[in-house]
Amino acid sequence: MKAQLGKFGAVIFDCDGVLVESERLGLRSLQQALRDAGVERSLEYLARFSGRSHGETLAELEAGSGVSLTASGAAQRMDDHYIRLATTEGLEPCPGISEMLSWLTTRRIPFTLASSGPRRKVRFSLQCSGLLQLFPRFVCGDDVARAKPEPDVYLSAAQLLAVEPGTCLAIEDAPNGVRAARAAGMKVVAVTTSFTATELQDSDLVVDSLTDLPRYLPG
Repeated sequence: MKAQLGKFGAVIFDCDGVLVESERLGLRSLQQALRDAGVERSLEYLARFSGRSHGETLAELEAGSGVSLTASGAAQRMDDHYIRLATTEGLEPCPGISEMLSWLTTRRIPFTLASSGPRRKVRFSLQCSGLLQLFPRFVCGDDVARAKPEPDVYLSAAQLLAVEPGTCLAIEDAPNGVRAARAAGMKVVAVTTSFTATELQDSDLVVDSLTDLPRYLPG
């Protein structure tokens, strides 16, 4: 975790908490969707679901509460609440993202994103944060059969870029994402925007912000 990352042929970003400062809004939208169904959970409790797919999150909460969530349209309500909150409060790129994308563009290193989230939400996040034009093509949860921690989204993203998975660097903020990228055979940088360094220790490098990343990149 201390050495330089070495060369890589492409970079694949997660979205929430890596590209866009949206994790808190995502948890609030989940909390509100649960309230709509009569289930009350604190944001601290819900933080464990950061980086997980809507389906997986709602299935676990449904099992714990005994309230039907998946069949009652909670996933759609989550996205509706998220879009409302983001429209009202705004979304910003995460610190260091602009510099990182410029670094990649200058060196002609291809990049895209791989998210377990639904395309509607991911696209809105990119648009709201001013990043959509930089990610005209990406992979999301709608495109694959299995969400993170399975490797499907990362393997599909490598295929989208026409590169071998083993040449890719993934940038993540959640243990499930780190596991997914690892399972795809990629190097992984983890950012402590949502989880602690200890929780992200299976990555090749842990940083507190992408502003810290340039010192580890090849010259």
